[in-house]
Amino acid sequence: MKTLRLLVHSFILALVNIACIIVGFGIYQLFRPAKQIAIQAPSAALLCIVIFLLWSWSVRRLTGQILSLQGKGELAGTFLLALLWSPTIFIPLHYIGRGYLTSFANIWATWLFQVPTNILALLAVKKWVHSDKE
Repeated sequence: MKTLRLLVHSFILALVNIACIIVGFGIYQLFRPAKQIAIQAPSAALLCIVIFLLWSWSVRRLTGQILSLQGKGELAGTFLLALLWSPTIFIPLHYIGRGYLTSFANIWATWLFQVPTNILALLAVKKWVHSDKE
């Protein structure tokens, strides 16, 4: 069951990361000519943290301990696997949307977004969803 929890939560986290980056770009479009990174990154990060927190809370509420992340090891595993899932999701998505493969710079930028955002998201989950466990 641990493997299933890690795969599901890390996939959802990577999917949320990519979706929030896209939504963040849409928010940036509303505030042009402001600097893109100043609008897109914070709005995407905040949205990502809130959505993953709601996801984790919902899973805990609906399934109890069965599919809920358990312990620091699973939080760390989710963090690392989400970094692996993101290119797996993003490369085909980019190819379908743009018609060509993405550059490594886009994957690198996604990872640079994911590292601090996912640390904050997983710390929020640990504090507010699993505070009674540890």
